Amino acid sequence: MRNLFLTVILSAITVACAETEQSTNASAPSVESATVQDLVDTAERIENSTGWFEILKLPNDVYALWEPGHVEKVNSFFVLGSDRDLLYDTGMGIARISQAIDDLRKQENLPTKPIIVVNSHNHLDHNGGNQEFAEIWTVNEPWAIRRLTSGVRGGEEGGFVSYWSQLRDHDGVEPPADFSPDTHAIPPYPEDQIRFLDDNEKVDLGDRQFAVIRTFSHSPDGIALYGAQENLFFGGDTFYGPEYLITDINLLAADLKRIETLPIEWHYASHGAQLITAMQQGKHLAAVSRMINGEGETGSTTFAGFEIPMQQLDGVAVVVAPELLLY
Repeated sequence: MRNLFLTVILSAITVACAETEQSTNASAPSVESATVQDLVDTAERIENSTGWFEILKLPNDVYALWEPGHVEKVNSFFVLGSDRDLLYDTGMGIARISQAIDDLRKQENLPTKPIIVVNSHNHLDHNGGNQEFAEIWTVNEPWAIRRLTSGVRGGEEGGFVSYWSQLRDHDGVEPPADFSPDTHAIPPYPEDQIRFLDDNEKVDLGDRQFAVIRTFSHSPDGIALYGAQENLFFGGDTFYGPEYLITDINLLAADLKRIETLPIEWHYASHGAQLITAMQQGKHLAAVSRMINGEGETGSTTFAGFEIPMQQLDGVAVVVAPELLLY
């Protein structure tokens, strides 16, 4: 429990950083920051019966299924395709995300199509609704398979009461009447229903394809998706600069290197603000590389009484916490 609770606190910091990282991507023309914030603020909200999800209609036939009633403020993304639709993450499992999608389709007069469900990674705030779907795509990585097939026990036995209790006020959003932090759990997912994606593989929706980019620094099973037709990027929890929550700084450098020159115009973020302009991946990679060579300030940050190493340089901070992320 201790490890997971601290993970939640740390992720809130990366959320705040993501919300303030509103600058221009040097490798591609990017939507202006003010325009992006306006798009989020004025995005049409789609009614749904869950009472928990806030659904935002975003550019490029992308819908954010937001859970602002918990401190995590998780975003899952529903992406339309001609032959198949994509669901990138299934959220926290507090309310039924499949019901939110059914309501979305009815409200928007969208046809029912097969859904490809991809977990960006297998921390419990991103795979909580997996059991609602007959097939889940992840990577063939032992940690991911263990997290999926073990589930998350509820109550004091599992030690997650404090985590699930971290609700927050948001207009129009309440957890379901039958939700209780004392008993909430994520069921184990059947191993024979898990499918695997490889690095550079294409997730094919018919008229649009998304390339799989494997990432390793936030968790060993990270999947980012890149759509070259429209320069769309879904980065999971890996690319939240300027503060990074990671297991190893060398893995972070490698992850940043992989996307350094990608022309990204639309970055759909997995916590907090649904759209941010650019990740400044080149600038951040330069700072991280210098940290690896010994430059910058080395210290620690304290959460819930525990000290966690942190390095800082040129406005970039790296929190290295493998024991928290690899629960």
